Amino acid sequence: MAEKELSALEQLKASRNPLRVINDIYKEALKKIPLSDDSISLLKWYGMYPHVNTNNLEEKKYFMKRIKIVDAKINLKQLEVLATIGEKYAKGLVDFTNRQNIQYHYIEIKDLPEIFALLDSVGLSSKMASGDGPRPIMTSPVGGIDPKEIIDASYLVKELDLYFDMNDDRFCNFPRKYKVGISGCGRHTAAHEIQDVAFTAFKNENGEVLFDLTLGGGLSKSKQIAYRANRYVKPEQVRDVAVVCAEIFRDNGNRFNRNKARVRHLINDWGLEKFVNELELKLGYSLQEGLKEPKITPFENRTHFGIHKAKQEGEYFVGFATNSGRVAGEDLRALSNICNKYDIAGLALTSTQNFIIYGVKENLVQKLADEVDALGYPYEPSPFRARLQSCTGKEFCKFGITETKEFAKEVVKELEWNHPTFKENITMAISGCGNACSHPQISDIGFIGTKIRDENKKRVDGYDVILGGHLHGEKGSRIAHKSGVKIQANKLVDFIGELISSYEKDSLGQSTFKEFLNVVTFDK
Repeated sequence: MAEKELSALEQLKASRNPLRVINDIYKEALKKIPLSDDSISLLKWYGMYPHVNTNNLEEKKYFMKRIKIVDAKINLKQLEVLATIGEKYAKGLVDFTNRQNIQYHYIEIKDLPEIFALLDSVGLSSKMASGDGPRPIMTSPVGGIDPKEIIDASYLVKELDLYFDMNDDRFCNFPRKYKVGISGCGRHTAAHEIQDVAFTAFKNENGEVLFDLTLGGGLSKSKQIAYRANRYVKPEQVRDVAVVCAEIFRDNGNRFNRNKARVRHLINDWGLEKFVNELELKLGYSLQEGLKEPKITPFENRTHFGIHKAKQEGEYFVGFATNSGRVAGEDLRALSNICNKYDIAGLALTSTQNFIIYGVKENLVQKLADEVDALGYPYEPSPFRARLQSCTGKEFCKFGITETKEFAKEVVKELEWNHPTFKENITMAISGCGNACSHPQISDIGFIGTKIRDENKKRVDGYDVILGGHLHGEKGSRIAHKSGVKIQANKLVDFIGELISSYEKDSLGQSTFKEFLNVVTFDK
């Protein structure tokens, strides 16, 4: 274990009170010198990253902060507090992430005591929202709400999250992050194919609910679709299996090379059979053999936009689209006010940077839908707005090469204006670097930030174009392929427009734009 990891861990164990740790870091920050690696490691454990992509000393005092949303759902009191933090401490910059969390910008260490107190008052936390440990668990945003779900897995998500939280001294110092998905969603919205460990519910021929276990998925630079473990897991086994997988990764993951420090690399080194054997050995029992993959929903259909009847008598839920995940602080306040006005149950975050409002009374659902739509969050969005994701970009991320969030918002608006009749269901992503946090590798059209030379030989923001990514279970998923095309950022909208025009003129024998993107080629 690296020396700096031990040092940070020892500080953490010395105090369960985060403010004691944060206070020492604040004193360090006041000296206006770069924070130590230990301090940054501890801040990450509380969901914070420095705004380091700047040479301005004044700007270096700011941080990005993530709030962990357990089971993807936010009640009305929590929504009010999240809106307050966005307005008061984050300069109104709030992002919905593709891991179903809230992310703020412009947070200062001096404000953390007040922020922690606000979060604690409504049962929220930022602990383990980032850093080298278990990340927030992916799940269905409509667990317990959608009448078409296979099982409400919310209780399993809460149970596992609580276990990690209560045993944080055992699970805060992994080789790298550990991502779990648990979902009973009939539309498979938790994207199990790209999780380190995932449990996907289905019903067998006897009507029994089981979870299909998948292992070793993930994106970033070492992208990989998860393997089926060929094992089925009973609901009462889910927590134990997830914990044992975490222990195996903690104890055997690569601590010498962070580029190889993920569950998928361990499985690739060992082989799937050895990993599963070790899992069952540590469990003390064998899991049920499961050679057949459940029927899986194609990626583009994993949405809940629009107005839907809920399980609860007389209630509905409504799915809305953001624009690339960014929600202004004043909009979050307006959403909070609307939700209180209609006395709904809560708001849930999706894995595609969008949101759902649930617990809406039947006689009020259309009024609520129209009011949120008028705020700029449509419930019948264009395909561009519905499924275009973007990462933080160079505005706030040290790895960012290109600006993404505000750029992506303009891209969406221009595409909607230029192609009002285009209705095919596609996915797109704009990423500021090769780490590709916005998931371009599984999108129909992906853009990865780079620098290119313009016609005047000047270095400008540009993008590598990748095409044809898709999620559809173990056999039907594919990582997007390189197109060989690099484009300037200011020509991105035109490039997409040309693709649409080419498809409308000659579909290359394909029945959908999605299929066309997987076969189209370009002159080099």
